[in-house]
Amino acid sequence: MLHPKQHITDLAEICYRKGIEHIVISPGSRNAPLIAAFVKRFGDQCISLVDERSAGYFSLGLARAGRKPVVMISTSGTAVLNYAPALAEAYYQHIPLLAITADRPPELIDQQDNQTIRQENVYRNFIKRSYQLPTEIGSRESLQRIHTTILEAIAQTRLTIPGPVHLNVPLQEPLYDPLPEASNDLAPGQDNIPKYKGPEIPDEFRSHWNEATQIMIIHGHSWPELSLPPALGRIADDPRVVLVTENISNVSVPGTISNPEMLLAHREIDPEMAPDLLIYSAGQVVSKRLKNYLRGITIPYSWRIGADEYPIDTFMQKNRINRVAAEVFYQKLVYMLRQGPYSDFKNYWLGASEASQAKSEEILKQLPFCDIKAFEQIFKALPPGVILELGNSSIIRYSQIFRSRDDTTYFSNRGVSGIDGCLSAAVGTAFASDRLTLSVLGDLSFVYDSNALWNERLPHNLRIIVINNHGGDIFNLIKGPDKQAFIQPFLMAHHPVSIQKLAEAFNLNYFCSRNPEELGEQLNWFFKPGKQAALLEIITPQEQNAISYRMLVERSQ
Repeated sequence: MLHPKQHITDLAEICYRKGIEHIVISPGSRNAPLIAAFVKRFGDQCISLVDERSAGYFSLGLARAGRKPVVMISTSGTAVLNYAPALAEAYYQHIPLLAITADRPPELIDQQDNQTIRQENVYRNFIKRSYQLPTEIGSRESLQRIHTTILEAIAQTRLTIPGPVHLNVPLQEPLYDPLPEASNDLAPGQDNIPKYKGPEIPDEFRSHWNEATQIMIIHGHSWPELSLPPALGRIADDPRVVLVTENISNVSVPGTISNPEMLLAHREIDPEMAPDLLIYSAGQVVSKRLKNYLRGITIPYSWRIGADEYPIDTFMQKNRINRVAAEVFYQKLVYMLRQGPYSDFKNYWLGASEASQAKSEEILKQLPFCDIKAFEQIFKALPPGVILELGNSSIIRYSQIFRSRDDTTYFSNRGVSGIDGCLSAAVGTAFASDRLTLSVLGDLSFVYDSNALWNERLPHNLRIIVINNHGGDIFNLIKGPDKQAFIQPFLMAHHPVSIQKLAEAFNLNYFCSRNPEELGEQLNWFFKPGKQAALLEIITPQEQNAISYRMLVERSQ
């Protein structure tokens, strides 16, 4: 006779056999059988994190850095809803997560039972697939069907386009009885990854490429992909081609424009030097000026390249779509390169970029200590090989002022760009890597996600820099909010929290700087290896930050 919770033991066993390496568990009672099964099978590979929202983002950072699916397990009720922000971010960044949520039996839903909500398909707008397991196992055949469902759920996290998947598991009491051993007839199953069929370079694209004289390639937010830089480097050798990236593109190619926001802040582009062919791949771009520029002109031909699940037309050019992975497409494109018609397009854009860089450096020399000057010092002091996790709002925008470093890996939560899990994701990244991992955050982001530090296994290679400009300084930088009477407290949201006391509460080494001299001295110590994670608070003058930012980005020919 089958044990009523045989499928719970088998769920853990199948995850193990499919190569899952990390299980992130948030405590609860309804999920007790799941905890028992996974802890028994995975042991120290299980990580306990109390705050489900933080646990979700930690799992995201872990999966993003390791590029493998991570399982996260919650109890029932509102705990399930706390996974939603991280799952939305993972969906738009194509990060493989398997959210396993314990649930009450169906007959107890909407019956005023404890910790009970409608959990089936609760994440439907921002996951790849959702699966509901049965409460009871009626036969060996029904158990086999459950095995198939579990295998499909794991496979869906990484097939074709990676992403988050939900597995909802109703559980009957008793919850603490011993579980059975795993079934003897479990098979590992095969991930049938569909191969892309058909021409990676459509004939229509070939025609557009051969006829174009002014080609702009934009590669947005993406994971480091070793095959991309060589291919894009060869493509960008064409004088017709200008390659535009940002630091979070993780593409280091000579002759690339890696800070387009600053170029377009300082230069008005000659209408004759607009692209006649636009190619756009990977995720978001941060630069609002770049988006506005491309949305404000008419480009004869525009192509979106990427294995996207839905049509993407970021620059509103009614682009053609080629649904193939960017690394595959660009490697194929290398083989069809030929000498095109003469063009001064690349020289013009790179010249404009160099002029912008010179102007930026000239202005930077004149600025007093502020957020931007702090960033300049931080970027110059970064050790080679660091993983840099950039917070959202003003932090990611400040980082775009400076050119990308080719010895740095850049991560950021730019799927939906929230501040709610930036630190938790960085902790997950550090946990997955032996490399020094630096999280740079604003004070509001840090306080909002400080439960990220509620982690008994906080990695020693984690470093946190908090730019304390006394609230949500982004609203001082962008036009519109800074003119509103209600900017304080409803936008800026100043807080009374002591960053130092929070750091001490979580047993972090604490450093603090208030001027460039202190910052230079503290950075020398901050990046040294240690037995504890460390936090550096940089206190900047709020009133000076907006003034300095506008000095730097106002256009002056």
